Order: sequence, then structure tokens, then C-alpha cells
Amino acid sequence: MTMRTTLGTAQQLHLSRAARTAGEAFAFDEPETLAPQSRTGLPLGLFLAGLAAVALVALYALVG
Repeated sequence: MTMRTTLGTAQQLHLSRAARTAGEAFAFDEPETLAPQSRTGLPLGLFLAGLAAVALVALYALVG
């Protein structure tokens, strides 16, 4: 027994299969935002304190 299909039905079948395949390609779960980066290194306050200390030593050397 052979099955006869019209062009419209075959086209609908193809489009349906293509849409299902495309949908499966994008079905993975992806977070909306990136995770915050962990900060490694010196905190900003410690860096500014060191910079101020260097500036004071340089000022003392110039004046004294």
C-alpha cells in the first residue's frame, strides 16, 4: 500500500520537522546574567593607602 501525499501536506510536514529540530537546538538552559567575577588581589582601600604613603614619602623627600 502506497501513501499519496499532496505537495502542501509534504511541505507542512517538512516545516513542522524543521521547526521541531530548530527548537531542540535552543532548548538548553542558559542563565540570563553572568555570574559575578570573584575579586582577587588587593582591595581598593589598601591600594589607595599605599599610594598615599608613597606620596607622603615623596613629599617629605622634596621638602626635607
